[in-house]
Amino acid sequence: MKDLSKKVKAKNIIRNVVDALAKVQKWVITRWRSASPGFRYALIYFLCVMGIAGLVWWQFSPTNSLVFDPDKGAAGQPDDLAELNPGEKEPSGSDSEAQPYVSLAVFEQGAEKLTLPLQGPILLGCGQAFSSALHTVTAGIHIGGIRGDPVLAAFQGRVTLVIKPDQYQAGEVWIDHGDFQTRYINLGYIEVKQGDMVSTSQRLGELGAKLHGDYTDDYLIFEVRDSQHRPLDPLRYVGTDN
Repeated sequence: MKDLSKKVKAKNIIRNVVDALAKVQKWVITRWRSASPGFRYALIYFLCVMGIAGLVWWQFSPTNSLVFDPDKGAAGQPDDLAELNPGEKEPSGSDSEAQPYVSLAVFEQGAEKLTLPLQGPILLGCGQAFSSALHTVTAGIHIGGIRGDPVLAAFQGRVTLVIKPDQYQAGEVWIDHGDFQTRYINLGYIEVKQGDMVSTSQRLGELGAKLHGDYTDDYLIFEVRDSQHRPLDPLRYVGTDN
């Protein structure tokens, strides 16, 4: 008898809910039909805008973890676990351990020397005035050569930037050596890529055509920068009599 009573009560509750929903539906239909066409269009437009805004917020909300991210796998983790964020320390056993830290003071004391990246005459010294208005004062030295000559790394280090040459841009390679950096500007062809570890005198690429100026030769701009990216005279650290 108790089971029968419970079933009757459940049916009554369901019937009451259905009746309430039917009344609500009837009221909404009546109100909708009595509304003006302008109000109907405005209401539909408002609901669409709210729906789109909700989807946008859902997609870009930083706290949301259910939105599909093509850069993440099913578990919500990056597919390439080997990628590291900028500034994140590399795991032990990486190539960085094969690159010893060398202080600029060692070069200033003469214990180490840079090699000239290009075999050619020094056309212009660091800080000297240049004839072109586009480059009035040099931050490095100009080394003369012929287009296609090999350009070599002045010292071992890690390639931190590669700018590919094109019609309007000279090719550049920047190498980090610890607390100083070398830059090689005006490469017509580049053989290394960002992140590569290079050794002293390793080939970086080939010299490009003359940028500008009154030289008869093509030339490479070779710069040395300290940890604050301030230019230094490369000839102070190069083991040559030039």
